[in-house]
Amino acid sequence: DGSDFEADGDARMSLSNDDDGAVRVSTLNLVDLAGSESVRHTGATGDRQKEGGKINQSLLTLSRVISNLGEKNKHINFRDSKLTRILQPSLSGNARMAVICC
Repeated sequence: DGSDFEADGDARMSLSNDDDGAVRVSTLNLVDLAGSESVRHTGATGDRQKEGGKINQSLLTLSRVISNLGEKNKHINFRDSKLTRILQPSLSGNARMAVICC
């Protein structure tokens, strides 16, 4: 049928169709945000408390980035967290994104 399918180690897949030369690239990012609960409710201390704070900061940064993208701001600061740096290719450009929270 003229289609080629490729997958590499970082869960990116390319499906190309030789008829029109179009290439569609898909990326699947699975992010475990366990530990983001409020310290008041979990009673976490020490390293667990620090980890929870960093996860919450990353979530706040992600919400700011998504908000800025929705407002079509010219400057989007993806550098404020590791999470947004990792997700930048999926969040910017000609991309469609779905977020599923469980």
